[in-house]
Amino acid sequence: MSDKKKIIAAIDRFYVECVEEFKEAELKITADSKFRSMFRKKDYDSNIDLLRVCKSSSRSIRFPTGDIDKGDEASKELIRQTEKCIRQFNRLCDTYIQLQLALKKKSEGSKLSYKEYMKIYSETQDSRREMNRELKELDILYTDYTEDMDLDVYEFIR
Repeated sequence: MSDKKKIIAAIDRFYVECVEEFKEAELKITADSKFRSMFRKKDYDSNIDLLRVCKSSSRSIRFPTGDIDKGDEASKELIRQTEKCIRQFNRLCDTYIQLQLALKKKSEGSKLSYKEYMKIYSETQDSRREMNRELKELDILYTDYTEDMDLDVYEFIR
């Protein structure tokens, strides 16, 4: 497999195994916090585990090193942006975990002031916005990078 295809495979893996799994975890967390589930016991530990799996998956993504042509700035820039996204993704997972831990402690009777909660919640929202900005930049670079390549669109599925 060529270096470019390895780069694309790593980025596809980030999108599928990390970002998509995170979205599913986020949907579960959001559903748990809806009004109609207000009287149900929340499974914060399960939510935290889901988020940790997402973060762990992102940490295992590797790119070819040293094999990229010196003049291949497009590959280098795409890798830099993806690594930036991965770092931001990990921060996002950390803030969500922090929020779930705070809510779990509150449900167990510990004190959590509204001000403390809003600080953690605000950090999570800020991290989410930054992740969206980084992903948008990655999407642009990735589209430009793959536009000229003759890729088998079903190769990832096999």
